[in-house]
Amino acid sequence: MLQAEKVSAYREAQNILALGQKWQRLTPGEKRPNFERSAKNILRRAVGHKMVGRHTHRAMHVHNGLMHQHEPREARRIERYLKSGIVHPAVLHSFRQGAVRKAATVAYRGEELREDDPDVEHIVADNSEDVHYPTHMNTRSGAFISRHADTAVPQVVSRRADPIGYKQDE
Repeated sequence: MLQAEKVSAYREAQNILALGQKWQRLTPGEKRPNFERSAKNILRRAVGHKMVGRHTHRAMHVHNGLMHQHEPREARRIERYLKSGIVHPAVLHSFRQGAVRKAATVAYRGEELREDDPDVEHIVADNSEDVHYPTHMNTRSGAFISRHADTAVPQVVSRRADPIGYKQDE
């Protein structure tokens, strides 16, 4: 390391220690960063000592593998990056479970029916009348009521004379 780089590392360590003295807690119970350790690591790097501890980062070996094919720490880092929203969520899904391929759709060939084909009936089933979602909970019994028991009653609307003078058909 050059002399100028060592001096700049020493100044950076001094600035970090000064920041540690000025640091204030913003929220109750907020953990104080270890400014002393980071300044010590910068000075060690400037002097040329090897870094020992949990913050020594090995180079990541990112390959085109699934989550279980990476080392655990590396897989967590990749997953955290994919969860950040920078890439499409499908990428995170394929990293966890693998690529899911959709089944190929069979195209209609457009052939005419043959004589031995059975007759086709077209039936439309409307299930919308049978589906009733819970609308509210009965607080006395604790049961969910699936629908209101009210039946539709036609309403009689009285007609007033239109202030503009438009006559409605009667």
